[in-house]
Amino acid sequence: MVNETEPAGGSLTSHPSPSTPGASAPAGRRRPVRRSLSFAGISAAAFAGLTAVFWITHSTDTVAIEERVDRVEIDISSGRVEIVGSASGETRLDFSVRSGWSRDGGIDHAVSGGVLRVTGGCDSGVFGVWCESDVTITIPSTAVVTADASAGTLVVSGLSGETSLQSDAGSIEVSDQSGPLTVHSDAGAVRVSGLSADVAKVTSSAGSVEVEAVVPPRSLDAESSAGSVRVALPADATYDVETDSAVGREFVSVDTMPGARHEIRAFSSAGSVEVTTR
Repeated sequence: MVNETEPAGGSLTSHPSPSTPGASAPAGRRRPVRRSLSFAGISAAAFAGLTAVFWITHSTDTVAIEERVDRVEIDISSGRVEIVGSASGETRLDFSVRSGWSRDGGIDHAVSGGVLRVTGGCDSGVFGVWCESDVTITIPSTAVVTADASAGTLVVSGLSGETSLQSDAGSIEVSDQSGPLTVHSDAGAVRVSGLSADVAKVTSSAGSVEVEAVVPPRSLDAESSAGSVRVALPADATYDVETDSAVGREFVSVDTMPGARHEIRAFSSAGSVEVTTR
């Protein structure tokens, strides 16, 4: 069967009917090729889009701060926060932010009157899938520090100024602290090592507490509402020790004497309590 079309010139042009058995496709027919190119184009666009999203939502940077810094105030909503004391007085921020979909992250800072304020983290988002906001803050070791992490880990080292650390839902690690120290986690373990501070208070509402002192503290409080408490002290001193555990054993192996110059208080509402020598 042949379909006949009469063009304006009056001559007849024949076209094979698509239903004619054995009819071959007209020369130059490219429909399958167009389909292939369309699919390739979509794939390329999708890949480019995903790559663009990755670069938009993943950023790293280093910021050197030239202004004098005597005090540091940190409020990070989520992620890992590391604070490093610099004996040379250097102040620097190194941060990495990764976020996906509608959940955004970022780190902001400002210096005014010798006070460095660092804020940020990840917002809650609407359809956000994941977000990480990590920052390392290098500061003068003598600076006074106040740090609050709503949901993340705090890691602090080498500070000689007064230091106050708080985590609502994460662990806290402190090393080589020589300035007055106050540490608390609402839901996480707290570990302090290399402590040479004269006064320290280390507590957790739901996690273990470990304190290792390299110099006998004048006053040390270590307490957990739901976890074990372990204190390790230099052996070359005598201590006034008070311990209590509502559920768990109590063990003291340091030299003790009521009224001694070095006062140690170690308590747990649900866990063992140990005060030993290093």
